[in-house]
Amino acid sequence: MPSAFLHTPYGDVHFRKLGSGQRLLIAFHGFGVDSSVFQCLEPPLQGIFTIYAIDLPFHGQTRWAGKDFSPEQLEFVIHAILQQEGKQCFEALGHSLGGRLWLCLLGRLAGRLDALYLLAPDGLQTRWMGLAERMPLLLRRLAGQLATRPDRGLALARGLQQRGLIDEFVIRYLVHHLGDNHRRNRLLYTWYALSNFPLNAVKARKYLSASQAATLVLLGKRDQVIPAVALRAVLEGMKHVRIREVDANHQTICQLVAPFLVEGLS
Repeated sequence: MPSAFLHTPYGDVHFRKLGSGQRLLIAFHGFGVDSSVFQCLEPPLQGIFTIYAIDLPFHGQTRWAGKDFSPEQLEFVIHAILQQEGKQCFEALGHSLGGRLWLCLLGRLAGRLDALYLLAPDGLQTRWMGLAERMPLLLRRLAGQLATRPDRGLALARGLQQRGLIDEFVIRYLVHHLGDNHRRNRLLYTWYALSNFPLNAVKARKYLSASQAATLVLLGKRDQVIPAVALRAVLEGMKHVRIREVDANHQTICQLVAPFLVEGLS
């Protein structure tokens, strides 16, 4: 399982290269984890796919230079992988935050994306993420407080909760990520980056319709973060989008995607 770095103008991007098959798959993980969540895909996909599992900025071993990241920068990383593998086209896999990033990149991938696999994608029906769409300056203020004065930042978050803008899940989420400086900065800088990847249900349908890339949306029946019922309501009826549910929660869904990848979407 080779582990290496892509050296870019924006930093050194760590990746795990899994398998040696003809089909090229680029995988983006969710927030707070890293590319290791995709190691489970290597045994069943070894001879079918070559997988580049990326550590996103501020995650894993990636050494990112800035304090946010943009679609242009992720597109640069994708181009570097394609050039390294001598490929023109690829398939994309994204879990949670990674799914959101792929959706926002669709307009930049015309003619290069053979298939898109979204595992419990974030940003469509995640209530508190909608706050980033409506009040980005307030989110930045909150994120700054979290980084420099966690107690004050958490107090501000509880004030937003009292106004019905975020829920108890967000409070628990924040408490977990305030534990040390590394987690605080990861939260802060990823939050900053989200303003470069605006997404909601209407935009997701627009991006998917314009792309026409064959897409699988895999949902977990036990997912309490990204409810399957809510996402199904958003995406049903799109001809080139298949929706499937598996017996998984938000994290274990990554372990159940291999058979769908083998089957493909062509």
